[in-house]
Amino acid sequence: MNESAVSGEIRMRSGRRELVASGEVISIGDREFRLTEVTRVMYRAAVRANQASYTVGLARGDQRCTFMFDAYRRGTELEDAREAWTRLVALLEATTCPRIAARLVRTIVTGGTVPFGGSPSARIDANAEGLCPHRPFAKTVPWSQITGADTSNGQVRVWTVANGAVTRKPKMALDMFGWNAVVLPRVVAAFAAR
Repeated sequence: MNESAVSGEIRMRSGRRELVASGEVISIGDREFRLTEVTRVMYRAAVRANQASYTVGLARGDQRCTFMFDAYRRGTELEDAREAWTRLVALLEATTCPRIAARLVRTIVTGGTVPFGGSPSARIDANAEGLCPHRPFAKTVPWSQITGADTSNGQVRVWTVANGAVTRKPKMALDMFGWNAVVLPRVVAAFAAR
């Protein structure tokens, strides 16, 4: 992986593929995604002492693309990769994630159901009633019992209240590798404990 930043541009290479983020466009190989048109996003980092592995995915309708790159402790490679990754995530968080969350909130308010995650990670469905893990016989947790959601150690966690106190363990968890999982905390914030 190599990375360069010139005038705000983020450029990363993994093997023969290249990711270039410039302005309102991210290109992965020969696919181009305008950030204003992206409908699904995912990102995830796995960091160890001497190695880091990063993944970002963008989708618009049926077109989707995932970019993965690794960094190792050679010179400044780990630090350079972390800095590039942080800038890329900040770009998505500032431009794409708020817009996607607003669209998903509108879908829920108008009676629709919205999935977060999916194969290979778990899935959580959101609707006007609350959140429901996507598995047989799972029950919907009402919005009135949900206090919030956060991200930690590669997971999105959903917190609830029981007997007047926030639970000590998350009620649901979802791997950040799933589509729009990273957007779930914003959607939960719009509905939690109303």
